[in-house]
Amino acid sequence: MDLMVVKGYIYFFVMAVAAVMMVSYIWYLYSNKKRSSHYEEYSNVVLQDALGTEPFEARENDGATSPQAVKKDKR
Repeated sequence: MDLMVVKGYIYFFVMAVAAVMMVSYIWYLYSNKKRSSHYEEYSNVVLQDALGTEPFEARENDGATSPQAVKKDKR
């Protein structure tokens, strides 16, 4: 076999693997969006970082998750 033929086979194999990886990543993003993991909306939080902006997600304020209620482990 000639060197050009081997390069052609290697190129085809690398492109096929890259295409499969790209399609699987797109599939992963769309399936996560259905499970409510919106990475694009979370990345937009960084751009809209001012004191007057509304919170991204509503959260229950029950006091159990406040920093004062959490005891730190002293070792």
